[in-house]
Amino acid sequence: MGLLTNPSISQKAKYCRSLIRHSGLICFSLYLLGLGSFLLLPDPNFNSGTYFSENALLPGLVYSELKSETVTLAKTYAAELERERETHRKGIPYAWLLAKMRKIGLDTHTHNFTVNYPLGGGKVFTGKNVYGILRAPRIGSTEAFVVSVPYRAPETVYTDVSAGIPLMLAFGDFARRQKYWAKDIIFLITEQEQLGMQAWLQAYYGSEDNRVLNAGSLNARAGAIQAAINLELQDFDVDHINLKVEGLNGQLPNLDLHNLAQKLSQKNGFSAAYRLSATNQRKPITYQEKLQNMLAMIISQSTGVPTGNHGLFHRYGVEALTLEFVKRQSGQKNYARIGSLLQIVEGISRSLNNLLERFHQSYFFYILVTHDRFVSIGDYMPSLALMAGALLVQSFILYLSLYYSEDSEQATEEQEKLIDEEEDDELEQSASFNYVQVGFLLLLAHSLGALTTVLPFHPAINNYLHAANLSTQFSLFTIMVSISIFTVILPAFVSLNEHNAKILRIALLLELGTALLTVGMLNFSLSLVLSVFIVPMILIMQPRTRFLGKSLSRLLGLVLHPLTIVYLVLLAVTIHLFPELTIRAATNKALTATMDAITYSVVDSMIYGNWLFNLVALIFLPCWTMLWFLMFTNRTGIEQQDRIKWPHKRVGRYDPSEALLAEEQKHSSG
Repeated sequence: MGLLTNPSISQKAKYCRSLIRHSGLICFSLYLLGLGSFLLLPDPNFNSGTYFSENALLPGLVYSELKSETVTLAKTYAAELERERETHRKGIPYAWLLAKMRKIGLDTHTHNFTVNYPLGGGKVFTGKNVYGILRAPRIGSTEAFVVSVPYRAPETVYTDVSAGIPLMLAFGDFARRQKYWAKDIIFLITEQEQLGMQAWLQAYYGSEDNRVLNAGSLNARAGAIQAAINLELQDFDVDHINLKVEGLNGQLPNLDLHNLAQKLSQKNGFSAAYRLSATNQRKPITYQEKLQNMLAMIISQSTGVPTGNHGLFHRYGVEALTLEFVKRQSGQKNYARIGSLLQIVEGISRSLNNLLERFHQSYFFYILVTHDRFVSIGDYMPSLALMAGALLVQSFILYLSLYYSEDSEQATEEQEKLIDEEEDDELEQSASFNYVQVGFLLLLAHSLGALTTVLPFHPAINNYLHAANLSTQFSLFTIMVSISIFTVILPAFVSLNEHNAKILRIALLLELGTALLTVGMLNFSLSLVLSVFIVPMILIMQPRTRFLGKSLSRLLGLVLHPLTIVYLVLLAVTIHLFPELTIRAATNKALTATMDAITYSVVDSMIYGNWLFNLVALIFLPCWTMLWFLMFTNRTGIEQQDRIKWPHKRVGRYDPSEALLAEEQKHSSG
């Protein structure tokens, strides 16, 4: 029976030892296979052409009812707004906007909001939005869609998009004269970009105010919002249209809405696509340009920051996108195509008006390759699953190595009987103590991550740093660096043997692989970027015995720290964008950009609910902490445990001759 029950000579044990011997090759093959499958996606054989899944959106593509009077009215509004902007250099001309909306016949109101800046020692900012509601004549106010324009004051550093206001008002005058509207139309002009939009949405849906943003209340509401379009019109002389789709935390609008805007723009004589400059507005498009377009969307989506006011609608289940009308760079202006711009807005509005239900038939998870081709979630998720799955496979193989090894291959049933009961009890006590230590390190690592998320939001700390006349950027950066330094010196107080290191590494691989796959279901781009850089590093980094190997591993561990990665990325971007700077000036500028990036991520988490900062602090920083502990593993501990388990085992391979000699002596004495 010993031959049947001994795991060291079973067929399963042979397979397990084979997996252990080739673990590195297996895991790196999975990573390279996932990376290669992603690089195949720009090829037409691995992506799909865009199409309409919802036929109810097609009426807007048929014909237009716009008259020349609407075009003339848009020009008149544009001239009047230009004069108003000269007298209102720092704010919105509220009186003029209210007067025009009421003259059109809209139910017009203002919306006030307040921002209690949490990192500025009690600073308070105020803002005001203007909105008007065109009530549907055919039905009660049960459903609605939004047409919005952000207002940017003349003194702002951003591109002027005020031309969208006269276009929206002219369309509002046209829409009021039509009788086929089955949904309310909300015309919204927001102040302070996304801050005003967030306050308006929070007030519209009755969300609870946080301690940062006091959204106030609205005097009037329309029906349930089905969709929204945000207009960023730089000038009436338009060259092409960029379609912005990225929303908060990487959410995207339904692909049907993107296809509708693209088809209507093309129908009216404008080239429209996502990041049109990347496709160079020509055909055929090369593989490199398709890959560049995909990578541009992935990098933008991975930040979780909306590319326009439309991005804040997605968290409320509203499909929205931004149409950025890029002006022509030629010196002579040509305003003959204002009617075409109005027809685009009219066509989108009529299609949305014809919807009988919410968007649901097309894709919500996709990557745009060109203006008419995309990659669906079913095509791009296998690449991520292979890369992140390499970590899960290595954790399984590492778990097998706890029970199967090459040394145990020579063990027999008679040798196992040499272990007496007292030695088993001692080994069990040692193993239980080891698991307690690993659990303590797991708790410590995640406690440091939780501390990182709490300290920047603590009012007492913020007030103290503000009273010390420290800037917000420097204060937050100091908090992060202090926690990081404390984490770096922790291994000096912890002795981790090789057996515990294996268990801790299994926990690290399981947590990191699961986190990458989970994040990939919500924001594929963020998970892909992290997997491409993190997975090979985790597979390479192992506890070393030689001084040079240990030094290189620990140096690589410091490079993998989240703060270091952010700084190195911004340093590379700074050198690329400002090649004229010296090395010292570039490093200082990258350091300032790192402080700003940390501040913006914390503020976005407070106001908008962007979870990038919390994700890094609660998941990836603890994972790095566990990895840092592994770089200080004491490799002598496992030898002591081997001596307890196998009394006749030397340091090296097991010698069966000594076991046979001991067995003979036992029988002779008996």
